[in-house]
Amino acid sequence: MKIINKPKPIPSSIYKLAASTPEPFALFIFLDSVPYCEIKSMRLAEFTEKLFSWKRDNSPSLKAPVNVRFFIRTSKDLQLQEVRL
Repeated sequence: MKIINKPKPIPSSIYKLAASTPEPFALFIFLDSVPYCEIKSMRLAEFTEKLFSWKRDNSPSLKAPVNVRFFIRTSKDLQLQEVRL
């Protein structure tokens, strides 16, 4: 995963979903203007393992020309970052 240096503003619906997700490690996607929390975990090791499996199983179907953005929260300060898979 690569962090996007000059991202667009994060949609407010992603912030709202992230606020209702108490786990410090999470992957959010914004697919066709709908937010989803795909992975969440309390531990970084567990999150990394789930992310690897998710990328293997789901990422190929999202590489087609669909309108999707990825956001990740990987620390206890709960900051969101837009990433590229």
